[in-house]
Parts: sequence; structure tokens; C-alpha cells
Amino acid sequence: MSPQSKSRKKKQGKAPGRRPEQQSPYGALLESAAAVRSESWLLADAWASELYATLWLAGSGTAPLIEALQAMDDPAALTALRALAGVGSEENRAASYAAAETVAARGIAEPDWYVAGTVPDFRDAFLVTNLLGDVEVIAITQERAGVGETVLFMRQPVLGATAIELFSTPDEGTVALLEDMIASTPDAFRDEITPLSATGVYDRVWPDIEQFWEDGPDEEAEEGLMGEEDVRHPVQLIALADARVSALVPKEYEIPAVGPERTEEVVGAFLASEHGIADVEAARAFARIVVSAAVEQNRDPVVYGPASLTAVLILNVAAKLHVSDADLALLPEIVRAWAYFTVDARDLPRDEARAVWDEELPTVLAEFSEAYADPELVAERDGQFR
Repeated sequence: MSPQSKSRKKKQGKAPGRRPEQQSPYGALLESAAAVRSESWLLADAWASELYATLWLAGSGTAPLIEALQAMDDPAALTALRALAGVGSEENRAASYAAAETVAARGIAEPDWYVAGTVPDFRDAFLVTNLLGDVEVIAITQERAGVGETVLFMRQPVLGATAIELFSTPDEGTVALLEDMIASTPDAFRDEITPLSATGVYDRVWPDIEQFWEDGPDEEAEEGLMGEEDVRHPVQLIALADARVSALVPKEYEIPAVGPERTEEVVGAFLASEHGIADVEAARAFARIVVSAAVEQNRDPVVYGPASLTAVLILNVAAKLHVSDADLALLPEIVRAWAYFTVDARDLPRDEARAVWDEELPTVLAEFSEAYADPELVAERDGQFR
């Protein structure tokens, strides 16, 4: 099974227009909201998440829409508000809930799925990765009104969220869903499913959600909302993930920081390993760069795979540092030594993991070389490799 987001079943703006006498600036939205009144709460949340993202892309935010919906004596308006109260920022959720209560107090009928006072409760969560840890799937299952709902959050270290998908949890549970995913994508993931606590999920996922909003829309976000049905982009369900993940911990909770002492610890371990590099100072300079980059991102500095290492080489070396021709000639040897070191530091299957690195390293180095030769990056560099 290749997971498919249930949010793609109903898309804002796809429903036909309302009858002429009912047309308004919100006509298509109300028709779309009316269609989810008798669906599941899960689908309503997915619908609201795409609506929230659409307004975010447009730069308008949800406040004008919430104000307009609050003034309507329309069951579809109440449906939209109840759904919006489950996604996005805390401010949006609170405003949507207050507006929904105002509309409901006027006697407007609630959607079939709404149960007052019910919020998603954490049930369990699990982590699945590929061999080198460059691809992660975090499955978060919460229960609401007796129904299990699972969010699959797919991410890459350094790069962040890559896709988010939503499921009704199977009767067999979250693990069965992940086992099905692993079985349907041979060689994509390790055959290991690691339990995560609620705080463990938050620590891993929340920085990606914050970074997504801070970075702003990319060129693929609009296509993710308005394009073909099979286009997968985190924008589709990022507002739902925001609400679900933020609810996992108390407001005063802070993500534990990776201490600066970890930098010297890992650099020292690398230099003490059998790296085989004659120029120890070049090895030290490289290790300090990649370890410091990981610590700054608040992640374990030995957890590197091809994608994350490529990203750091481009962002922290090619874009920032002048490297002498002699050191550039040494880099392939140093990069390979570092890759092998991370395998042993993480107790990965040595032969298998090294074989994967051997296959991927030519691409890693080629992408770095291309970036290092980019005239725009050349102009930006203001530091020295050593």
C-alpha cells in the first residue's frame, strides 16, 4: 500500500456553484462545506486543512472568512467553522470555535459528525526510517469520539516535511498500517517500527511545522493544492498537523536542546576513529562543520544520510566557505570517512550501510561540486574552510 491522503477526496472549489438565488462570494465554499456535513470528522478536518492552506497561500488568513461565516444562518457555515476549529494556529482554532458557538446558539443544525467537548486524545505513535535515517515516517494515532485517526508525517532531517497523509486507523492498529506500508515499498524502509512518546513526536515534528510556516509558500505548494490528484505536498495537511501535534504537549513544554558539548564529543570521536586521513586538521575542519550544523538544527550530529549530508555540504560549505584546491581534492576521502563513521556511531548493519553510502556518495559529491561552482554561491562566500 502506498498511503494516499484522504484529504484528496474533497477539495475546496471543486463543487458546482449554488443556485443563482443563493450565490454569494462564499457560494462555492458553502457548497463544499455542505458536502462534508454527513461525512466523517476526519474528512472534515482534511477539508478544513486545505481551505486554511488556500487562504494562507492567498495571504488573506482565516479572520475575514470566520467573520463572514459567523454572520450566516446556514448549516454549511457552521460546518465550515466546526472544521476550521480543528486545524491551523491556536488563534484560528479559538476564533473558529467561538464563531461556531455563536452560530449554533441561533439554533443552526450541527454537522452529523460533531460531538461537543470532544478533542483528539493521543493513543500511540511510531517511527519508521530508511536504513541511513534520511527518510522518516512518524505515525501519530489519536482517538476522537471513539474513532482512531492516524496522521503519517513524512520528513527528512535538514529538509523538513515532505508529505503528510491521513487515515482512519485500521482495527488492527497503527503498527498494522505501518507494516502494510513497509511491505508495499520493498527496500524503502527498515523493517523496524520504533514506539514514540507524545513528547518524542513533538520533538521530531514540531520544528518542521514551524519551519514550514516561516519559510512561506514554495513554487510547488500551489500545485499541491490545486494540481493533479496524485501531487503530494505537505501544504495539503500541514494545518491539520499543526493542530494535532501542538496538542501533544503542555503549552509550557520546551524541546530539549542538543548541548554544545556534543560538538567536541563527536568531533573527537571521529578523529579517534580509523578514518585513515593523513591531513588530520582537514578532517577536523570538516567534522566541526557537519557536527555544528546538526547541533544548530538541534539534532544528533551522527545521524546523517545522503540527503542530509548533501544539504549541509551545499548550505554550510558551498554557500559560505572558500575551500582551497588542495582541500577540495581531499573532500571525497573525508566525506567517505565521515559517512562510514556515522554508520559505526549509530550501530547500523556495517556492510549493508556502507554499501548504501558507496552507492550514494558519487551523487552527493557531484551535487556539492555543482553547487560549489555556482557563480551566485561563489559571490556569497565570506568564510574559510580552515
